[in-house]
Amino acid sequence: MLSLAITALFTLTGVIAVATVAHCLIEARAAYLRLMREGEVMRAGFAVQAAAVEMALRPKALAATRRAVATRRVGSQFQRPAFAA
Repeated sequence: MLSLAITALFTLTGVIAVATVAHCLIEARAAYLRLMREGEVMRAGFAVQAAAVEMALRPKALAATRRAVATRRVGSQFQRPAFAA
């Protein structure tokens, strides 16, 4: 019974791994074909226009109202432990 469960687990893991690799290959092939098509268009003398979603501006970061700056204390030395020579 244990060997059957282990076999099923490894089989399921293998199927998921193969499906993941196949999905990545399909997406990579589509991206490669898109890049080749854009390259052909650019070699023909046209400029590829970016989608409006890619051109969206980033939201402005909220400016810090007050920045904390570390100050050096005058007269304070590094305290050595009592057992240090």
